[in-house]
Amino acid sequence: MNDPLLYEDELDAARDAVKHLGGAKKVGPMVWPDKTPEAASRYLLDCLNVSRAERLSPSQLLLLMRLAREVGFHGLAAYIMREAGYAPPIPVEPQTEAEVLSRRLESMLGEFANITGRLERLQGVGR
Repeated sequence: MNDPLLYEDELDAARDAVKHLGGAKKVGPMVWPDKTPEAASRYLLDCLNVSRAERLSPSQLLLLMRLAREVGFHGLAAYIMREAGYAPPIPVEPQTEAEVLSRRLESMLGEFANITGRLERLQGVGR
């Protein structure tokens, strides 16, 4: 299920993300590497259980969304965005993001060279 309209709540969407990632035994240790795999798995299941008080922190929820994105699952991010009143998320490919950053860096370096040249000319004029 990748449709945010079909989830009852964020825990339902998060459980689906965990399922797409291979289950609690695989995901728990990714979220809590300092716990034993069994303890991490149990704690994750507790965090995703509406009857329990345990919850994922915002950074852990973001980690879960990032991991899910890597396997092509966007239901959790879409649910949260829809509930917050935003348009559906559009995944950004890491290579595309790297290309965008490279172009920005090239542009900034060109601007830096222009400013440096102007400054050198201005300082040379006053001497």
